[in-house]
Amino acid sequence: MQVRLKNRKEQIIKLALELIQTKGFDSFSYQDLAHELGITKASIHHHFPKKEDLGVALCQAIQSWHELEFARVRSYSGTTVEKLELYISSLLSYACGKNKVCPLSSLQADITSLPQSMQPALKKLDDHELNFITELLEQGRINNELNFVGSVRDQAIVFVLACKGALQYSRIHGSDIFESAMQQMKLTLVNEISANNKLAD
Repeated sequence: MQVRLKNRKEQIIKLALELIQTKGFDSFSYQDLAHELGITKASIHHHFPKKEDLGVALCQAIQSWHELEFARVRSYSGTTVEKLELYISSLLSYACGKNKVCPLSSLQADITSLPQSMQPALKKLDDHELNFITELLEQGRINNELNFVGSVRDQAIVFVLACKGALQYSRIHGSDIFESAMQQMKLTLVNEISANNKLAD
């Protein structure tokens, strides 16, 4: 019985994640979830009495996905640029599909209307992702793989914003704009080293 309840809870979270990617947190209801899953609204309220309870659970689900993907990238034996590319491919796999966006970006877009209890969880997710990219960029600088102007943290912010922004633009303009933006970001991170190497030659 406990396993079945857990599975039902996971089904609700999985569907809710898909709905925030296509509709946004404010634009789906418990009735939408109940209809799609073929259950009653009471069943959803059993697991998540209020929608903000579901919202916090969604943030925790995204956090768990982050932990898995970040660990996979950290353990990869390639260069820093290759690790960043692996992060990008992970982001794309989560946001892939017609009219989908990154679930974290979707929640960020709804920040002014989100329940108060969700906002600390959302900020924690933002910091978690930025800290991870900062860690990668710092390691790349130490290894002399990357050489960019400004602080590592500021560059991490620019990198994440470029990824999320390019994903949004690609919904209208197609995947080419995302690939071009990521290629330009890579050039920004490594171009100065290439220039210095040419001077040394």
